Amino acid sequence: MKTEHTNNGGFLQMDSVEHERYAEAYSTNGREAEEKDGAGLLEKVLDRDNLNIAYKRVKANKGASGVGGMTVNEAGSWLKENKGELLEKIRNGKYKPSPVRRVEIPKNNGGVRKLGIPTVIDRIIQQAIAQVLTPIYEPKFSEGSYGYRSNRSAKDAIAKVKDYAE
Repeated sequence: MKTEHTNNGGFLQMDSVEHERYAEAYSTNGREAEEKDGAGLLEKVLDRDNLNIAYKRVKANKGASGVGGMTVNEAGSWLKENKGELLEKIRNGKYKPSPVRRVEIPKNNGGVRKLGIPTVIDRIIQQAIAQVLTPIYEPKFSEGSYGYRSNRSAKDAIAKVKDYAE
């Protein structure tokens, strides 16, 4: 059942009984609460134990160095000397990730796949962020969601589609 138009903050809107059905939908109020808690999330990201775990995971991946040429082993001593300054920049919103190093990887069909390699420090920070955010957001994803998720791939998604088709 619809009624007349009302002006809601300068926008015309049709009043409707249907609005009652949306009472349980997510609202922006939840986002505002999460944003207020952002400082708490940042401190979890920058927690010493979290950063140490992030460093160990990046080191275990044995990835190539980024544009600066710093290796994972060199990053350990760099972090000991520069940790305070780095954390301060991050807390103050002054940290800027370095450009990525572009590499071309040959493909079987003769083409190349372009890959961007972040610096080791940027990878450690990215890993520290992922370690805090993944447990929060992963449970909110749909079971049918495969993109950019741990332990899921495009091949898994294709296999699931084939299952559905059969």
